[in-house]
Amino acid sequence: MDSTPRSTSTRRTTWQDLPPRVREDVEDVLGGEVVEAVSQAPGASSVSADRVRTAGGARAFVKAVSRSHDAVAHDLLRRELDVLGRLPDAAPAPRLLGAHDSDEWVALVIEDVDGRRPTLPSERRELIAVLGALFEQPVVRAHGASPFPDAAPELAHTFAGWSRLRADDALSTLPSWAADHLDELEALAAGAARAVHGDRLVHLGLRVDDVLIDASARVWVVDWCSAATGARWLDGLTLLLDARAGGSTVDVDRIVSSHPLFRGAARDDVDAFLAGLAGYFLDAARQPAPLDQPTLRALQRNQGVAAIEWLEQRRA
Repeated sequence: MDSTPRSTSTRRTTWQDLPPRVREDVEDVLGGEVVEAVSQAPGASSVSADRVRTAGGARAFVKAVSRSHDAVAHDLLRRELDVLGRLPDAAPAPRLLGAHDSDEWVALVIEDVDGRRPTLPSERRELIAVLGALFEQPVVRAHGASPFPDAAPELAHTFAGWSRLRADDALSTLPSWAADHLDELEALAAGAARAVHGDRLVHLGLRVDDVLIDASARVWVVDWCSAATGARWLDGLTLLLDARAGGSTVDVDRIVSSHPLFRGAARDDVDAFLAGLAGYFLDAARQPAPLDQPTLRALQRNQGVAAIEWLEQRRA
């Protein structure tokens, strides 16, 4: 599960920083010399993120990282390369055009989407549009098999955060309601992995930053390093939590109770998933921050607190 919350303003690697061999391989994919490269806004890691254009007018989005600079990001980008090569055509994802993949560098050449993030004040309408796109996510588990891992075992360790907090005697770090309801939260989270079992393609950690809306109002989802097979509603819930953590005033519970995406989600399943996320984020927030992401832990705590506040309202 890619759990890094929204941008932490890290300086990105740029197109000009890439070694000649990597740039040449990208240009081979595009069929011409890159004459323009526009680095996107600072993000949560140093992975490059450039919209490039060739002399012949071909366009693409290029993201790249070296193992020696960021081994974790290198592995994640290689996982995304594998996922993009297996995504069904019905997935709302930009197409993989090609790649450079070596022991030291990974660079993905992806279809360029001219889109923007969901924004205020039209956030409710745009959130509903994104949930509609998630409702159409394809079935990927047929006859018991899927090209993507099952979300349930993927999340089993992730959702053991409450047990880790208890074992480390870290209850003083918790919001007061969470400390008072620790047994309840731990029991809920223990059932979260079972609750997310399903047959749909899921992004497994969808946030507002992972969504683009183009000029035709089409919804695109990016950053597919953690794709899995699971419950249809899973991504919608992480999206609504991220919107709430980011200051959205949308009534997320009303959406959960009324939108078709959540029709198959029992109330206890939603609570279990929120409890699992809250425990994960509050546990992760105790760890030292990576050197190139100094605000990461504060952002993770913000997500955890938002999940607890949502659960407190739901279980009042």
